[in-house]
Amino acid sequence: MPEPKKNREDYLQNKPSIDASIGEHIENLKDNNNNGEDEIPQESTGTVDTTDAIYDPTPKDITEHLEEIRNRLFLVLGLGVLIFIICFNYSEFFISLLEKQAPEGSSFFQLKPGELLFSSFKASGFASLILISPIICQQVLAFIRSGLKEKEYRVLKIIFLSIPLLLVSGISFAYYFILPPLLNFLLGFNSTVIESRYGIEHFINLCLSLLMISGISFQIPILIVVLTFFKLVTIKQLISTWRYVTVGAFVLSAFLTPTPDPFTMSILAFAILGLYFSTVLTVKVFKI
Repeated sequence: MPEPKKNREDYLQNKPSIDASIGEHIENLKDNNNNGEDEIPQESTGTVDTTDAIYDPTPKDITEHLEEIRNRLFLVLGLGVLIFIICFNYSEFFISLLEKQAPEGSSFFQLKPGELLFSSFKASGFASLILISPIICQQVLAFIRSGLKEKEYRVLKIIFLSIPLLLVSGISFAYYFILPPLLNFLLGFNSTVIESRYGIEHFINLCLSLLMISGISFQIPILIVVLTFFKLVTIKQLISTWRYVTVGAFVLSAFLTPTPDPFTMSILAFAILGLYFSTVLTVKVFKI
C-alpha cells in the first residue's frame, strides 16, 4: 500500500532543528581535532614578554615628543630660576668660601662699578648648576626611558646618577687639593716685595674655571663605561694603551688648567689617571 501523505504539521515535527544540527557539527569538529594533528589556532592573549622589552612599545607622534620636551624644559628652567634666586641671596657666602682658600693677608677689591655684582651672579650660577644637575639628569633619563630595553635602562640609570656625584667629587677635589696650592703659588709670589691686592672678578673667574674643569675631568669614568657597554672598546684595549693614556692625561691637564705651573697640572693629571684605571678595574670586575 502506498504510504499516507504527511501533512505540514507532521513534517515540521519530524524535521531536525537547526540548533541540533549546529551542535552536532561542532561535536564532529572537536572529535576530528582530537584525533588529528592540526589544531584550530587560538587567539593571542595580548601578553608581551617584558624580559627584554621596551617600557612603552607604543610609538608616539612627533608632536607628543615635542610637547614632552617642552614640558620638561619648562620644569628644569623654572626650578633653575628658583634655585638661582635662592643661591643669589647667599652669594656672599659662596664668595667667602673661595676667599678662604687664598693666602692669609690677601685683600680683594672692585676695580670697576658692578664688578662684585657680576661676580655674585657667576658664583650663584655655578652653585645653581651643581644643585640642579641631578634634576637635569633625571629629566633626560625619564625622556629616553620609553625607548630603552631593560638592560640599557639599568646601565644608563647608574650613569645618570653618577654624573652629579662625579661632578661634586671633582669640584670638591679641586677646592681642597688644587685650589689652595695654586693660590699660594700665584698670590703669594714675591709677596714681600709688593703689597698684593686683587680684583674680585679675576679671582672669581680663576677659581670657578678651575673648579669646573676638575668637575668635567671627573666625568671620565662615564665615558669609559659607555664605550665598554656599547662594545666600542674592550677592557684589553683600555689596559694595553696605558702609556698613551698617561701621556694624554698630562697633555690634557696642561690645556685644561688655567695656569701654566707644573704643580697644578700634575695634581689634575694624577687624578685623571686614578679615575681611569680605577674605572677600568671596576668594569673588568663587574663585567659591565
